[in-house]
Amino acid sequence: MQLPTERTQASRKSPRLLTLFGQSKVGKTTTLAQLDNCLIVDTEQGTDMIDAMKVQCNTLQEVMATLKALRERETQYDYIAIDTIDNIVHWMEEFVCKSEGVKTIGDLEFGKGYAMVRDNVMKIISQLKPLAAKGVILIGHRKKTLIANDTDIKVNTSSLDLSGKLKNFIMADSDAIGYVFRDSEGVLKVSFMADDETEAGARCEHLRGQVLDFTMSQIYID
Repeated sequence: MQLPTERTQASRKSPRLLTLFGQSKVGKTTTLAQLDNCLIVDTEQGTDMIDAMKVQCNTLQEVMATLKALRERETQYDYIAIDTIDNIVHWMEEFVCKSEGVKTIGDLEFGKGYAMVRDNVMKIISQLKPLAAKGVILIGHRKKTLIANDTDIKVNTSSLDLSGKLKNFIMADSDAIGYVFRDSEGVLKVSFMADDETEAGARCEHLRGQVLDFTMSQIYID
């Protein structure tokens, strides 16, 4: 094997896997629909009032059928967006419970159920990557966390609303994680700035540590 003797130039600037989360109905899907040649896999009828390139999926079976159709398609979409990843996780939990004959994921010993859900969801994400020419986008809801002490209750609203190791796996696999919100003047923003209260960030140089007006052209620059 030939080892490098000098630096290799970066081959891309924009995220291959982008994860965006924020409050429901804040404007994530509307902005996403403006991205050219982007297929939105809509799992919660969020595109009913939006002009978009979209396919409606109401079950896990329909998601898998969409994956099959994408594999059989002769040409690629530039982007494939899952809106939202939350529903796919929920359907996968139902599938695992039914296939294992239990009522809840926690009924399976030693965390087996959570591991099965995690592995299967990550498999779907990995199967999507080669099917999109430029990138895969995961849309999720925000998580509300109550942190209480003797005198105060603080609401932390800046985390992807998935639990346990699955959230960690998705965030580790993402090239950029953005928190979508409206500022005090109602302008839609996306933050890639990580701090003690926001689980966001980016490997991409043009996004790292930035708070931007939320337009897809700010994120995908090549």
